[in-house]
Amino acid sequence: MGDLPRAGAVADQALTLALREGGPTGIGMAHAFQTIVRHNRGDLIGAEQQYTEGLKFFDDPVYRRGPGAALWTFGIASRNAWMLGHADVARDRMTQMMAAAKQDNPHDLAISWICAAALRCYLKEYEQVEALAARALELSEKNQFPPEAAYSRIVLGKARAQLGRTTEGVALIRQGMASEIEIGARVSIPSDTVSLATAQMLDGAIVEAFETVERSLEANPEAHVHRPWALELRGELRLKQGDTDLAEADFRESIALAQNMGVKACELSAATSLARLLAKQGRRDEARTMLADIYGWFTEGFDTADLKDAKALLDELNG
Repeated sequence: MGDLPRAGAVADQALTLALREGGPTGIGMAHAFQTIVRHNRGDLIGAEQQYTEGLKFFDDPVYRRGPGAALWTFGIASRNAWMLGHADVARDRMTQMMAAAKQDNPHDLAISWICAAALRCYLKEYEQVEALAARALELSEKNQFPPEAAYSRIVLGKARAQLGRTTEGVALIRQGMASEIEIGARVSIPSDTVSLATAQMLDGAIVEAFETVERSLEANPEAHVHRPWALELRGELRLKQGDTDLAEADFRESIALAQNMGVKACELSAATSLARLLAKQGRRDEARTMLADIYGWFTEGFDTADLKDAKALLDELNG
């Protein structure tokens, strides 16, 4: 599904046909397809609407018997909710996904662990991510599930890079991406490239990381969901290179794009990065006002790492 415009057109046709024929299995599958395509194109509001409309069909027994279809849908919907700024909703959906996994089905278990690890990675719970992704990788390799093995390696690599095993993390992400390309699973390559650049930055390879994030911004322009994070990461890399003006521009572009897409999670993260930069430049009032505005939007998820980080910086600016 690397060709997102074509996938979107097929998803629209599938939904129209399913609604006309009225079968619950077809309608469920069409809404699930819509949810996944819209999420990857950065239409998070549309993905949320499709998931909500399809939810009553996802319990259809024939749909549930599909090879992981319901689990991937719950996983994407969980990620979508987190990006929209609803961490508690995201965790509730992940609980639903784990409950839906058949415990005697290795494929279900591998998918459920991958999806749970991916959400926990966004929540920055890296020890739990490592444990889940390692289990998923072992099970996927044992049962010869190539896509799941590739996804597991990437998530495991992200966790290990954050936990200090940066060289190993870079290697795992590269291996996972190579496998994705080999089997034709290209839709997540732009976001995976951001993950690779992050791991390279943590490994101290700043120039290489900058080149990687630039490739991410150039790859598959229809895959918008990763772009606000790519811009924020490029800003952090510019800071490490001493380009504060360009870093500020990247942070502001990231915030503007996140606002346009409704990606509250990235808007908060990029605003925190920008506020920290402004404070170092003596622009504390500007930093405080900007960060307080986005922080005040949130009504849940105050136990998550990003909201704790923003709150700590706000307290410092207020002090």
